[in-house]
Amino acid sequence: MPEDDEQRIFIAIVCTDKGQHRRLRLTTARLLPSERGMSFALEHFAPPMRNAAPSSMVSRESYTFICPKCRRSPLIKAEAWWRLLEAWGEAGHDEFDISLLP
Repeated sequence: MPEDDEQRIFIAIVCTDKGQHRRLRLTTARLLPSERGMSFALEHFAPPMRNAAPSSMVSRESYTFICPKCRRSPLIKAEAWWRLLEAWGEAGHDEFDISLLP
């Protein structure tokens, strides 16, 4: 297997409201050798946007996740988010429940 394939990590981002509702997939995080990103932007999460209006749910520095089931909407700074996911993926996990964020 080529070395690049070994470095590819895909993590499903889900919400369960700490086990209170069925697992709902919000997006998929991609950690590739040359890129980081997530699928389905602005559907169940919003990436940091420099020109975000202060009155919007979108942050200038943080990812915002929005669960349509329980309305949980945690924010996490972009740098912290990618550090967390890298460690999560390296530990062998392929799913992360955002309801576990403080």
